Amino acid sequence: MEMDVMPKKPFAIRAGLHCLFSGLYHILERERPEAAAESDEADIYFETNGLNLEYYGDLNRVWLASQEDIVDRFAQTYGLELHASFEAELDPDAALLRLREAVLQGRMPLLFVRTTSLDYHEVFRDGEERNHLVLLLSWDDGGDSIRIGDTSFLDKAGHITTYEGVLTVDALRRGLWGYAWFQADAEQNPLSGLGRFTAALQNIRSFNQGLELPEQRYQGSLAYRMYVRDYAKLPALDALAFSAVCRNVYYCFRVGGMLHQLDYLAAYIGRYKGRWPQEGQELLHRVEGLREQWRKALMQLYKVGLSVQRDKIGLVQERFALLLDEHEKLLRTLLSAVGGEQGTARR
Repeated sequence: MEMDVMPKKPFAIRAGLHCLFSGLYHILERERPEAAAESDEADIYFETNGLNLEYYGDLNRVWLASQEDIVDRFAQTYGLELHASFEAELDPDAALLRLREAVLQGRMPLLFVRTTSLDYHEVFRDGEERNHLVLLLSWDDGGDSIRIGDTSFLDKAGHITTYEGVLTVDALRRGLWGYAWFQADAEQNPLSGLGRFTAALQNIRSFNQGLELPEQRYQGSLAYRMYVRDYAKLPALDALAFSAVCRNVYYCFRVGGMLHQLDYLAAYIGRYKGRWPQEGQELLHRVEGLREQWRKALMQLYKVGLSVQRDKIGLVQERFALLLDEHEKLLRTLLSAVGGEQGTARR
């Protein structure tokens, strides 16, 4: 028997910028359609502090500080009841039973999975293991399979791609490490538009200030600063490790990192032009220009890694540091220029 969440509302998987925030917006459309009509993926990114990255000394990784915090903020922002676990690997069968029951109740869970368990595209079959998120659309007991929706992944050409199709339950069991599903909370209303906008600005401000935590952990812009500082360690690595780190730096800045932040920033400024009546167009121009500079700098790093040019790391560090200066300056301008009126969000 196939249990399908889709009949509740006509539903189609659409391409988003990032699998987590796009997935959350799809869920919002389903659980709180009236709130979704006043929001979008970029709103969710800034409201849930999706721009907050953490670095803790691993040269291969600067990443979202807390996905648990993001889904919790999402629930609080939009008046949703949250059911989540990030320890599904401890008891996969119990996790699968809970997910099956959630689908039976009409929910659309968000699945946190290892890409090595996904076989529907060559980037997963041939690529390195990464974390990824997909939506659970239906469960087929007879076929021992599920139907998933992947709202955003990059193909080998770098194009955003989507997928809607079948995954075996066995593959899900192997790759699942977390899940979250939501339902409207009758006792909690979504935040007002002004409340959401205020929260987004505070998260941008906190990112720019940065945060140093115990045990040499860093968040926000400071995480990027310390990450770039530690590139000085790269020349001491052997060729394979050197190339791997450069490749992972490129990935972290591109997926969920700096490039996504700038993509979302452009979308956010565009939606709330009324908040920046004088500076909005100039801010958009600066965001687009800075994104292009970051793209070129990351391509330089990628090529340095491929050809193992250890002597070029110092130049890469200098270039990244200057771009971080420009990025922080841009965000300061955005925060200082925001107008007092709420403005109108553009769909």
